Amino acid sequence: MRIHPFHSLLLVLMLTACGSSPPARLYTLAPEDVVVSAAAATPTVVVGPVSLPESIDRLQITRRGEGGVTEAPDGHRWAGSMKSEVGRRLALAVARERGLARVVAAPQNSVPSPDYSVPVDVLRFDAEGFSRVTLDAVWSVRRDGREIASGRFTRSEAVAAADYPALIAAHGRLLDALAADLARAIP
Repeated sequence: MRIHPFHSLLLVLMLTACGSSPPARLYTLAPEDVVVSAAAATPTVVVGPVSLPESIDRLQITRRGEGGVTEAPDGHRWAGSMKSEVGRRLALAVARERGLARVVAAPQNSVPSPDYSVPVDVLRFDAEGFSRVTLDAVWSVRRDGREIASGRFTRSEAVAAADYPALIAAHGRLLDALAADLARAIP
């Protein structure tokens, strides 16, 4: 079987086009600056586990569009799993809010028996296009397996510009606000 030169050229062009997609941009929810000046003896806290709806627990950054259509462009992704990103941001923000040195995100190994655990169930955490982000979550603070505080956090945050950095910043502001509620609930 002989391949026509035109078909060979067409095959080469198709393979070249497949390899020229732009690289994915990776975003993280980790705050840019984390300064914790902790007192010598502070309680240990594990934030998590964090649960998320399957529709947003993915690497692609999702946005809701018209008519309930969810967009997940391949070129814009979270740097890690969404559960890890949310847990880490919450742990860092709680540590900053309370001045606690030993606050970590679940799953972790550095605090085998924490003084407090703070599981968080995220019910909704989505973007409406580039206009606003909404976070709805329930949480509890536990000590020795017993619930000592609980609450629900529901808030929306406007996105400052129609781009991904502004969208990620709105996600981060909502997590910081949730972390402030969590920090107030920890004795």
